[in-house]
Amino acid sequence: MGDHDTWYSILPFWHSLEAAFEPMLARKEPFLIFGDSHFTLIHVVGALLACALIFVATFRYRGSLNDTTGGVVPPRKFNLASMMDGFVGAVYKFSVDVMGEENAKRYLPITGSLALFIFCCNIQGLIPGFLPPTDTLKTNLGLSLIVFVIYVGVGVVRNPKHFLGEFLGPSIGGLPLMAPLFLPIELASHIARPVSLALRLLGNIVADHKVVGAIAGLVALLLPVPFLLLGVLVAIVQTLVFTLLTIIYIGLAVSHGEGH
Repeated sequence: MGDHDTWYSILPFWHSLEAAFEPMLARKEPFLIFGDSHFTLIHVVGALLACALIFVATFRYRGSLNDTTGGVVPPRKFNLASMMDGFVGAVYKFSVDVMGEENAKRYLPITGSLALFIFCCNIQGLIPGFLPPTDTLKTNLGLSLIVFVIYVGVGVVRNPKHFLGEFLGPSIGGLPLMAPLFLPIELASHIARPVSLALRLLGNIVADHKVVGAIAGLVALLLPVPFLLLGVLVAIVQTLVFTLLTIIYIGLAVSHGEGH
């Protein structure tokens, strides 16, 4: 199976499905640095598969809360529910360290869901015949823009004076005389955040997928195993990096909102 061949391609209705959606979704003109691209729904289906896996894990976790302890005592067996509990618990602990317990609880639905989704997308690249949805800029830039809108919205809603005042720089004599210097720098800094988030995730996932595919193409038996284990580590680390930066950006916006 080739580097970009998937199990979806052998479905009898797959090519008809892509042909039906291509007129509505395909980019017909080159855009900025992006030339012509081959339209495919592989990454969309991979993202839907990640969502389905998260829903299954969520319901399994909710079912584990109906035991005699009410979910207070963690399950003894290592199963999907315990994985869910440990994963989201780790995100919560990171959030508490950055933004405090109250804000960590408030934004856990965002940070926890984001971490689960990215990990479920990343890990698909280690399964033969599947492609990780995060190996395309479309998915990563979409996630990054969501993060951008959320933390900017948090800063504007919690305290617009402090958050927006950062773009104007320190005042001199009560006037924003440094605004012509600070405004373009701050705008470029904030615009670079979603771009760097998307490109960092894209580069690492694509590189890992290429390495595993190349090794599997040379020797398909046993040799790819160490690289698959390394791929699991890459999937976890990149999920951690993306989520931790998201927590930091929201935490900074929250600190502006609290007037610190």
